[in-house]
Amino acid sequence: MMNSIFWELLHEGVLANYMDNFVIPAKAMKELEERTVLFLKIAEKHNLCFKRSKCNFNMEEIPILGIVVSKGQIQME
Repeated sequence: MMNSIFWELLHEGVLANYMDNFVIPAKAMKELEERTVLFLKIAEKHNLCFKRSKCNFNMEEIPILGIVVSKGQIQME
């Protein structure tokens, strides 16, 4: 379901997801903000809700699926 809703963002590399985990990569904060707003608008259009306590915004290091992704690096958690 998520792949079909967010297909355009996934295809353009604006979004990565695995089941209910979403990552929005960006090189600059402005780009990240624009991509996040676009993602949230699409989610709102499809009446999707997110639990705020499980959301992290504007992070430079992201732990996901047992690895930690940071600027120019990928490491095991």
